[in-house]
Amino acid sequence: MRMLRVLVVLVVTVAVAGCAMAPVIPPRGAFYNDQKAPMFGGRETGTKQGQASAAAVLGMVGWGDCSIDAAARAGAIGQIKHVDYRFVNILGVYQEFTTIVKGE
Repeated sequence: MRMLRVLVVLVVTVAVAGCAMAPVIPPRGAFYNDQKAPMFGGRETGTKQGQASAAAVLGMVGWGDCSIDAAARAGAIGQIKHVDYRFVNILGVYQEFTTIVKGE
């Protein structure tokens, strides 16, 4: 019984850990979702923009590099001033997370 409780706590902890990643988490649509929100930022956004994405199918197979570093490289950005993200979900079958970096 104790092992079951530990397992439940572990599963819940892992499930909600992603919720602490961004300061703004818009409401999610169960069937379709396509939203942008800030990850962190300043008052200025800069003149350059770079994006990096990662995707998954059925929550079983995932690929891509959506790191801030990859997005900065894609936009040739040396000084990051602002970071947004975009989340797309289609029926839980296909999900895509894109990091959008702005700067100089």
